[in-house]
Amino acid sequence: MSTAIALQDMGPCTQKDMTTIRHRTVSKSRTDASMSSQTDDPWLKTPHDAESSKLPLESRSFSPTAVYWITPHGLLTKNITVLDLTKDMDVPYTDMSNEYKAQVKKTLKDHSFTSAINCHRTNWLGLKYNITDDQNNSIAHWSHHWSSVGEAILTFPEDSPHSAHPISLRNKRWGLRTESFTVNSQPFFWEMDSLWHSTNMTLYRVTGSGEGQKKIEVGKYAQKWWGGFVTGGTFVVDEKELDGVVACLTLIVVLKKKRQRAAERHNGAE
Repeated sequence: MSTAIALQDMGPCTQKDMTTIRHRTVSKSRTDASMSSQTDDPWLKTPHDAESSKLPLESRSFSPTAVYWITPHGLLTKNITVLDLTKDMDVPYTDMSNEYKAQVKKTLKDHSFTSAINCHRTNWLGLKYNITDDQNNSIAHWSHHWSSVGEAILTFPEDSPHSAHPISLRNKRWGLRTESFTVNSQPFFWEMDSLWHSTNMTLYRVTGSGEGQKKIEVGKYAQKWWGGFVTGGTFVVDEKELDGVVACLTLIVVLKKKRQRAAERHNGAE
């Protein structure tokens, strides 16, 4: 690796040079244009897929059957682990309140767990993962795209109890943050609960067709820490609607895309 060193003039300088602050002149028209471009940016104003967001929500209450802990991780994490807390949670789910998340924290502290799902990075770029269960059996393979807007694919063994076909996750529309996938011809999508951040997200299943389409809540995710560079937290899911392993893996893919977006924005601002 080569390192470039910039050499500056180290000769004597006047007191005036040391005390003068130089300002770059920016025209008002250029400032107004920059502010206008941010205000009018459709990606910032509509990060959701409008078609999915407007689907009516079925009135039945969300009743998750499983509770998982996605261990916090970042872009350089070599092994992403998922813990199954379901049998050790002492309180039923009502909503993703601070009290419920505090109970999750207590459960993690009071019990020891073996990872239910392990995602092992197999190349240094973090674009290939081998996924194993608590017995170290290979249960899936994950291929990821180098960009946050690219397609991610989960493949499963022929005799897999989790999915009989590969699962592809991609943006509902290019550049938007709603991620969709299909299981047994049934469409699902992940959507942020807020327009402005993805600290909390919901997994939906789409029912019906045409004008009769509705969405059903299948899972809820709450991140432990604020921000996009380190992800992980509490995930509850109704396994009557979707296999728990598939639900967890699609969430982990969505979280990786979130970290990619954060890195892309950071690099673009430099």
